[in-house]
Amino acid sequence: MSTQTMTADLFTGLESEGANVRAWITFAGILSLAVGIAAIIYSGTATTASVLVFGWMLMFAGFVQIANAFQVRYWSGFFLYLLDGIVRATVGTLLVLYPGSGAEALTLVVSFYFIAGGLFKTAAASILRFPSWGWTVASGLVAVVLGVMLAMQWPASSTWFIGFAVGLDLILYGVALLMFAAAIKKLLPAHA
Repeated sequence: MSTQTMTADLFTGLESEGANVRAWITFAGILSLAVGIAAIIYSGTATTASVLVFGWMLMFAGFVQIANAFQVRYWSGFFLYLLDGIVRATVGTLLVLYPGSGAEALTLVVSFYFIAGGLFKTAAASILRFPSWGWTVASGLVAVVLGVMLAMQWPASSTWFIGFAVGLDLILYGVALLMFAAAIKKLLPAHA
């Protein structure tokens, strides 16, 4: 059974519900595209906002983990669990208090991630030579170049990169949602 047949079977007899779902997916795709474009245009603001949101989430998770550690204080891993919660809460608090420094640190970590991940992808694809392995090699080389460029332009790149990356991710997600909505539209008339 093909993937298209399996997806089409989901919408059999549900034409009106399928159209409603497609409308919401289309709306979410357009909204994601718009927010992604805004994040790229205002990448400095989006970078600060992203670091602040991440900081608040990390801080909240750390405080919840600290409270939870005392509820399970008789557990053998209590001290490690408590220490992990303290580290999370501290890092989150520092990101909230100093978002510019947080952006610099995150950008440096991401640049090294791109370099290491790109080298791994390139080497693995070259060794395994699976179907269409050349595209994976190209993707890995682009990641290495991007990582090196970020590292060489650091800390100046930290003011725009995170916002740009978040914006690009939102745009790609929006396109994927719109393509999915288009696929649903193609499937619905086939079963009407």
